[in-house]
Order: sequence, then structure tokens, then C-alpha cells
Amino acid sequence: MNESNKKKKIICIGECALDIVFGTDGSPLGSMPGGRLANAAALLAREGMPVVMAAEAAADAVGDTVVEFLARSGVDTTNVDRFTEGRTPVTIYMPGVDGHVKATRYEQYADDSFDIVWPRIEEADIVLFGGYYAIDRRMRRRMLPLLQHAAERKALMVYLPGYLPQQEPRITRVMPAILENLELAQVVVTRSVDLQLIFGTRDAAAAFRNHVGFYCNALVNVDATRHCVEWHSKGHTASVEVPLSPCGSLMWNAGVAAGTTTALYAAGANPEMLQAGAQLLCDNVLRSAVATADLAIAQLTTDWQKIHE
Repeated sequence: MNESNKKKKIICIGECALDIVFGTDGSPLGSMPGGRLANAAALLAREGMPVVMAAEAAADAVGDTVVEFLARSGVDTTNVDRFTEGRTPVTIYMPGVDGHVKATRYEQYADDSFDIVWPRIEEADIVLFGGYYAIDRRMRRRMLPLLQHAAERKALMVYLPGYLPQQEPRITRVMPAILENLELAQVVVTRSVDLQLIFGTRDAAAAFRNHVGFYCNALVNVDATRHCVEWHSKGHTASVEVPLSPCGSLMWNAGVAAGTTTALYAAGANPEMLQAGAQLLCDNVLRSAVATADLAIAQLTTDWQKIHE
């Protein structure tokens, strides 16, 4: 690991939620903490990385479950605000008649959301942020100044776009926030379903060429249909095939985000390095992303935990 990284940290800014998965007979199979960012934070902390979670959770039983999960994994939860007026979000996953899982979300946030104490941010820290949390109008009023502060402090910004269509059926309403997030970021980690929802294409190369590349230096994308993980930058393009991996699952994608962040942290990556499109960095990111994602799946104990989007 780069010597200059020893005192640096990873700050994850995202939602704390709980996923409840139901079987085909309508009975609940189980529950687990939800969200790519929260699960990526837990995966990173279990690997010994210094991780801080900047988020909020209600002072309810669901919030207790999620925050305790993060703390047990080794995540610093000092900057998780426990609000009292509202409820921690819950996402219900039900099997549909077409064989696809249908997600229904329940939430109750207070009007003044994301009222957290800002974590201290230093140069070369990595800030991992995204999801609907980063574009919701209630959250964004308080979150955007924190993201701008992190960018001014020269933290390396990694953005995970993506959200459930039911959260915002009209992309035009949130596109300005998405583009602003892209402009803040140096690396974007997506799934092809995100690219389709946001840019109208599942082709990561086209999305980078026509959209993402105008704002940031690198795109890491999981294409579940083609079973591969791709890297796209202005100087280099590469991909790794993962035919035996459940790359459409939520936990596998959380592992990709964690593995990408691990490789960037270990390399002491900075915007200049990413702008150069370094092949070695690209190879390390792809290798780490797949390895961490496969490990995340290997740690699951039952098949229902491998829910797909």
C-alpha cells in the first residue's frame, strides 16, 4: 500500500436501509442491510480499511439493525445521524409473475434531512457517494455543500449513480443533479441498468464517450447481461469476463464498488493519475473489483441473499 495512504480514510456517503426478501409463496425469507454504499462500506471495513459512514438512520429498531451491522463490520458510525421524526427506509423484494424481482420502497424522512455532523476530510481521502440519496431534493440541499467541500479538499470522488425508477419516474427532474455529481467525481461506478435508466443505453463505451467522459476521468461498469466488468477512460479501455459470477446481484455490485475503492486507495490514486488513463491502475481496479465482489457473495449463507435488481 502507498505509504502516504496510512493516515487517509474512505468516507461513504449514502443511505442506511433494510432489505426484506419474500419467496414465491409470499412468505418472508429474511432481511439484511440494503444499499450498495452501506454494504460497500461494510466490505471495505472488514478488509481493514479505515471507513467512515456519513449517513442517517431513524432512532428505531430498523435503524438500530443497520447501524449495528456497520459498527460490527468495523465502520466508524460517528457521523450517522439518528433522527427521531421519521422511519429508516425499508425495501421489499417480491418475486414477480415474469420471474423478475419487484422492489417496493417504504420511507419516512423528516423535512430537514441529512442533518449530520460533517466528517473531517483531508487531501487524498476517498469519498464514495451516490444512489438516490445524492439526487433527492430534500437530501441534496445539505449534502451538496459537503460534496463540494470534499472536492475542494482534493479528496478523490467516486460516484455510484442509480436508483429505483419508482423513486423518480421522470429522469429530467434529476438529470441536473446527476450531471453535477459527475462533474464532482473522478471515477464513476455503474451497472448497465443505471446507464439505461439515465442515458438510454446499456453500452458503457457509448455512455462514457457521449456523456460521462465530458465530466470525469474513468467509468467502471458491470454489464450483467454480458457477464463482464468494464473500464473506460480517455486513454484506455479494458474488460474482464465473469461468466460464473452472479453479477446481477445487489451484493455483488456492492463488492465491485468496494473493490474499485480498495484498488484506488492502495495505489494512492489522484485525478492526474486517472486523467492519464494508466493501464496498470485499470488492471488493478478490475482485478480488485471482481475479487471483492466474488468474496462478498462467498460470505453469504443463503441463496435469498443473492437478490438481483
